[in-house]
Amino acid sequence: MFATIQTIIDQEAKLAVPAAHLTLRADLYALGLTSFDAIRLIVAIERAFKVELAREMLKRETVASIESIARAIQAAQPAPIVAEDMRIAA
Repeated sequence: MFATIQTIIDQEAKLAVPAAHLTLRADLYALGLTSFDAIRLIVAIERAFKVELAREMLKRETVASIESIARAIQAAQPAPIVAEDMRIAA
């Protein structure tokens, strides 16, 4: 997941440092991320991971670091279906 996020950051944001050289908690805004870049990043993340971020996730903090992006993706992914959830009531 992190490698994909790094690739997306490199493609959609013009940061001073390649994403592969960043720590998971590096502040992307301090490295040059703009609000326009953040929007492009969100759209690219949604496409790449086939998720839709909830409205309350569409804020600055969501794309502030690789770690926060990964948390947002995990929160947006549907919960797996457990076999016992599929039982049909008789």
